[in-house]
Amino acid sequence: MNKLFESALYKLLVIYSLGVLAAMSVGGAIPVLDSIAMEFHPDSPAIVGLIVSLPSLMVVLGALAVGYLVDRFGDKLVLIIGTFVLVAGDVLVVSAGDLTMLLAGRVINGLGYVLMSVSAITLLIRVTPAVQRHMAIAVWATFVPMSMIVPFLTASWVAGNWRYEFIAHGVVAVVVILMLMASIPTRERPSEQRSRISGLGRVIRSPWPYMLGISIGGDAFLHVGIISTLGPYLQKEYGADLMFVNGCNIVAMVLNMIGCLTFGKLLQTRLSPVKVGVFSILATGIPAIAIYSLPIGVAASIACSWFLMFFSGVLTGMWSFVPNVAPSESSIGATSGLVTQLTLLGVLLSGPICFAVISHEAPISMAAVIVLGLLACLVRLPILARGSVPLWAQRTTAVNASA
Repeated sequence: MNKLFESALYKLLVIYSLGVLAAMSVGGAIPVLDSIAMEFHPDSPAIVGLIVSLPSLMVVLGALAVGYLVDRFGDKLVLIIGTFVLVAGDVLVVSAGDLTMLLAGRVINGLGYVLMSVSAITLLIRVTPAVQRHMAIAVWATFVPMSMIVPFLTASWVAGNWRYEFIAHGVVAVVVILMLMASIPTRERPSEQRSRISGLGRVIRSPWPYMLGISIGGDAFLHVGIISTLGPYLQKEYGADLMFVNGCNIVAMVLNMIGCLTFGKLLQTRLSPVKVGVFSILATGIPAIAIYSLPIGVAASIACSWFLMFFSGVLTGMWSFVPNVAPSESSIGATSGLVTQLTLLGVLLSGPICFAVISHEAPISMAAVIVLGLLACLVRLPILARGSVPLWAQRTTAVNASA
């Protein structure tokens, strides 16, 4: 049994599970939005979208600040605290008697999310042997789509009461964090983990992390906006069954994960990274516009969602370029924090905007919103054109060559 707890695979699964549970603070609300809206009767559809995306606000505001806490107090301690904060948010949501209290619980969910997401990846890097680290990070990159698969899989179990979703989420989070506390050691020295704030000043002054964050944020905006509004939109336009659409969304998220893992493989081929990026952006945008602008019906809309989610996953896989845009090797953690904040800004905006648009409350079409998201995705092209060699490695090579 001790050998199981000490294995890299077991540690990866526990940390990955906590990452999924953290991200479920966003995606977990999607399948039960209709039930929540029926109980609380929000004044605007934008508020319905805010229920989904509000936890991401805390990541937008706090990812870099939490990086300091991780450096100061250690990755494991911050992860443990973050998990119990997340559970406290679930308790408040479950006990909510009005919309204000529910939204307050979602803010606390978001605080747990940012504490967990920043510390979990730091812990993963620390406890994973170097030879297995690349694959571990590749698996970690799929935790967001997985966080949406799980709620859709369990949607039928909580159909009678949306609060069951948050009760189960909190209980599982407590069980998994107890498993982590029993099996993964606390760091002995600060040098044992990669710093989350080293070189922060240089990161903030460099344009490259902003470009990567904006581009991935644009993809996150489209991803979350489409997956959260697809069911309500198809029900409104064609009378589709929400549970059926939720089931189809599971396939979409699996394809998104496959696309995410495919990005690295595509870079190993002779294909131009820029061409891969442009094609993936078009393959994400054109089906999305077709869903919301053409009378193509339920079956074709779902097929389009599967197609675009795969290529959206390819775009998400560009997270692997975080080390490439870091000003130095020691500032990779801070770069990751900035990119995370910009990515979650896309998630934060997606819910309120997309729900307002499909309800015709906003003076803009969904097609126009999708185009704006695609323009943000295009910001990645200069990064792809520069190649996969990190900035700091290019400078070192140039200095050596001149010498």
